[in-house]
Amino acid sequence: MDSTFKFASELPYPEIEVEPCLAQAKLLMPSYAGMHGELTAILTYAFQSYAQLRRPQLSDALMGVARCEMKHHDLLGRAIVKLGGYPIMGARSYWNGSMANYTLDPRKFLEQNIVAEESAIANYERTILNLNSESVKMLLERIILDEELHIKVFEQLKADL
Repeated sequence: MDSTFKFASELPYPEIEVEPCLAQAKLLMPSYAGMHGELTAILTYAFQSYAQLRRPQLSDALMGVARCEMKHHDLLGRAIVKLGGYPIMGARSYWNGSMANYTLDPRKFLEQNIVAEESAIANYERTILNLNSESVKMLLERIILDEELHIKVFEQLKADL
């Protein structure tokens, strides 16, 4: 793994202490495994990493971001369960492979990744406004810090092309 980039904030992720509330769990589903959620990010960045194996720094950085997104997926899934929900792979529709971004041109997909991360941040910010649980709000705020780092990684990778 390329240690040039940092993929996650050094701050710890908060513990989730909640009472079950299905309505609150449902608010997390689009970020967990919706079309523009963590599952799509994981599989998009993993695909891009494999497609760029001839460029080790780019490939390793993409997989580093994918692994961080896997951590987010795990944390959101656990929060959904604690809230009384069932973490299915889909929000308003079931997840499928057409939701991943299969662009092969690194300059184009890095630009698209930046937009996707900005969109994820905006979605998390909107979700925070609708949540009641302070610990879940803190989790999303902590995840946002990682997403902001991912934007910086993608910007640097693009500049290095």
